Amino acid sequence: MGTFTPELWRAAGAAALSAPLPPWPPGWRDGGPANEAAPGDGDAQQLRIDLSPVEQILRKTRSVALGRHRCPLEHPQFALGGGPHTCAYIAFHRTSVKMRIGEARAEVTTPNNASFYNLGQSYSREAIGAEGDECDWLAVSPALLRAVPSALDREVDDAKLFPRAFAPVGPASFFAQRQLFALASDPAAPLNSLQLEEAVTGLVASVVHEACEFWGLSGKSHRRPRPLCHRRRLQIIEDAKALLAREYWTDLSLADLARRLHCSAAHLSRMFHAATGFKLCDFRQELRLRKGLFLLEESGLEIGDIAVQVGFASHSHFTSAFHRRFGMNPSDFLKWKSRTLA
Repeated sequence: MGTFTPELWRAAGAAALSAPLPPWPPGWRDGGPANEAAPGDGDAQQLRIDLSPVEQILRKTRSVALGRHRCPLEHPQFALGGGPHTCAYIAFHRTSVKMRIGEARAEVTTPNNASFYNLGQSYSREAIGAEGDECDWLAVSPALLRAVPSALDREVDDAKLFPRAFAPVGPASFFAQRQLFALASDPAAPLNSLQLEEAVTGLVASVVHEACEFWGLSGKSHRRPRPLCHRRRLQIIEDAKALLAREYWTDLSLADLARRLHCSAAHLSRMFHAATGFKLCDFRQELRLRKGLFLLEESGLEIGDIAVQVGFASHSHFTSAFHRRFGMNPSDFLKWKSRTLA
């Protein structure tokens, strides 16, 4: 089979990226019964999922599934890792850990990025702080993945769908997946199979479009790094990600980071942006906002308390930054969520 190229991902995702993903279209929740998958209709051949003891399926049709993974540090599964996977997955991280997927080098994953798992791949992980491994994931069947490129007269190599393992997730895609998982977590939300599969397919196309741009597979030329000191540069970048993930709420300066990582401030800033797609300040700001959104979803804390907890100077500072990033105030997000889960 031919490989599903970045050009095809971009074509498939163009419609999803041409307009902001949130809010959901009118009538999104006006469908028939949730997950209307007919039993015995080739389901096992469409989507095979092997759950670990720390996972739960939220929604499943014959072609897609949404689930959650919550693995504390002390759980035996943390050291075991997982896989080999029986289908393709994309995981959206809620905590920060160091992951190794397949033969790819280990990287620090945070809520700023997603992980991409091909069919048959396994993973291992290690802690970078006190957090366990928490993520929300979506799985897509080979049949559905083949259907997208077949419209473009191409076939997908099921075992080599994703060319790399890690990539940033833009704010619109991040917020869209939070909306999707909020609905999927509500047993009363009447999402039928067609609605769910359309939402997942659009989200996959959007996220992988962004990933291919980040991976440099968009047709743009990228200068290859010199082999000399390349390993050292990678280590500095991963150490910087780990530091920011552990201390995102603190007021670390560029000079502080450079001193702790034993490199020059200018060199660190330049390397980090080239390797992650984020400026250092933007990486920390995204972590603060995304952690804040998770707390809004689940903690029950007041908005001002959340603002301080994730590193903002005040309620108003958090509110304005949240609105600029996600298009609504934290209070509006809470109202939306309470309506969604009512």
